[in-house]
Amino acid sequence: MSFLVDLITAGEETLMNRIITYAGEMGYARYTPADPLVWRKAVRGLSSGIVAALGRSTQVPELSPDMDYLHDTITCFGIDQARRHRFRGVTLERFLGLMKYFRQSYHDLVEEAGSDAAESRWAALYIDRYFDRIEIGFVSEWERNAAELGQKHEKLLLARNSDLRAANKSLQREVAERQRAEEQVMRLNADLERRVARRTAQLQRLTDQNTHKLKELAILNRFSSINLSSFRLNRLTYLILSTLTSSEQKFFDRAMLFMVNERSQTLQGMLGVERDDASPLPAAEAEGGGSGVTEEDVKAHQDSPLSRRVRSCRLEMGSIVGGVARAVTEKKVFKVNGGGEGGVNRELEEFFGNSPFAVMPIKEKGRVFCIVLVDNSLTGREIGRDDLRFLRLFANSAGVAIENLMLFTRLEEASRRLNEAQEQLMHGERLATIGEMSAGIAHELKGPLVSIGGFARRLARSMREGSSEAQYVATIIEEGGRLENMLADILAFSKKTTICYERCSIAEVIDGALAIVAHAVERSQVTLIKAYPRKQIYLYGDCQQLKQVFINLFHNALEVMPCGGELRVGVAAALLGGEKALIVRVADTGSGIPVAMLHNIFNPFVTTKKSGTGLGLPIANRIVANHGGKMRVRNRGGGGGAEFAVILPCRE
Repeated sequence: MSFLVDLITAGEETLMNRIITYAGEMGYARYTPADPLVWRKAVRGLSSGIVAALGRSTQVPELSPDMDYLHDTITCFGIDQARRHRFRGVTLERFLGLMKYFRQSYHDLVEEAGSDAAESRWAALYIDRYFDRIEIGFVSEWERNAAELGQKHEKLLLARNSDLRAANKSLQREVAERQRAEEQVMRLNADLERRVARRTAQLQRLTDQNTHKLKELAILNRFSSINLSSFRLNRLTYLILSTLTSSEQKFFDRAMLFMVNERSQTLQGMLGVERDDASPLPAAEAEGGGSGVTEEDVKAHQDSPLSRRVRSCRLEMGSIVGGVARAVTEKKVFKVNGGGEGGVNRELEEFFGNSPFAVMPIKEKGRVFCIVLVDNSLTGREIGRDDLRFLRLFANSAGVAIENLMLFTRLEEASRRLNEAQEQLMHGERLATIGEMSAGIAHELKGPLVSIGGFARRLARSMREGSSEAQYVATIIEEGGRLENMLADILAFSKKTTICYERCSIAEVIDGALAIVAHAVERSQVTLIKAYPRKQIYLYGDCQQLKQVFINLFHNALEVMPCGGELRVGVAAALLGGEKALIVRVADTGSGIPVAMLHNIFNPFVTTKKSGTGLGLPIANRIVANHGGKMRVRNRGGGGGAEFAVILPCRE
């Protein structure tokens, strides 16, 4: 009707002010724009849509299951609004709240216009149907990616509107009948009350069902959006069980996970979680940063009484029966009604008795990776079809998460191996270069150095002691010796050494190395502290090469303590690769090693000394590696200095 067109066209400013006022009164002002131009644009868009719809037809828009949403201009407007608001991050609830303000503002505008009752009712009904179509278009587009839930929600909305139309017709019939027969009023009112009560109960049940389904979809969405890049399998399995038993969602009372070992053909219990112990699934705000599940949570639940019972359970694949066997073989979710249905393994009967439980297989690359058993032993709530449907959906999400985790783990392992291979290749290239260089140096410098040293020593015997010439010759002899030692280090590092195995006492090897540097220890006024075990520790190895390792370490320690300090040498039993070994710690109180050099200290030609060759530690490290051991280095804490640890296997 034209009066509604004129009313909407003339009341644009009033509508805008009313909507802003409603937003402030209802507490939504912080979600709405403060710029009046934005509101004016929104009001103008809605008003122009209503005016255009009235220009096409003054008939009240109908709602029916046969509506063509894609070609209806009003629902298309709602679909367009859904796309725009979704890109801006506006939630469905917030948009519907804003539509409530718009709808109420248009109703208030009609009521204050003072039109006759028929026009006001027609205008109110037209506005309600118009906004209903906008909201239907918005909701249908919003839930496009969740097709199943969107279809059910749309059918529910259409069914509700159909019921409302039926109720309106009933009310109209009641008004007509009231004029003809007053005596029928009480009967019709009573009948109407019964129908409304019955329909309200039905709508409440539908609302509860939809709320439950929304909760399930929210859980699945939050679970699938968790960042798994820093996860490990134990944390993921705990997250799966805690999601199923979270006290916040109340899906199941208990959940137990059994891993499928195809090699041994067994189901091995791994973890069990009860509702009171489960951690809640992290909120959406925390998803981008992680899962909210820590290693402490996992360790705490691994020591729970239920987890200990589950880990003690081991089922042979050939012995499982009933729904558990079908779940593994058919890879589907099954409900088991306890020991009476198809039989239950004795081990599982200890957990469930005759109580029903459900079996959820989780697949990885088409094979059953593990199974999860859930029940409601605490509350006694029945496991219904909705629960089984949710388990099927959740099993798919969990399977995808496990596949992604396994892929990520394999990629990490491949990357680590590639890096190791690259480092070994680079190290081999450096060794080859050093070998070629050392061979050339040995050939070119051996003769001149021998000649220089020999003639310098002859000159020294003929010089007068204390003269400047004698000092010059002594410098030549000292520097020549240093060059010879450097050449010897290079040759020792470049050539392939042979290990002559014999039974060695590690204490005797260390004492032999200390005897060689004893003069340097005394000259530097360094305090030597030894800590040996009472029982002698023996190993098989090359005693001379091992002694050279500790000589190099002791020399390095003494060079960083020229004015005194403490040199600590300790021997203790250890493990290397799960086998018996020994560890020798050599610690000093010097200035320590720069942090930037800690990871490269065993590389050739890397040194912290001005006159060093950078080959002492690489030679020592190679000797230890040839013996099947490892060398580690760290900077000490409060005492300062560095500590080298030599770990050697004890093969007696």
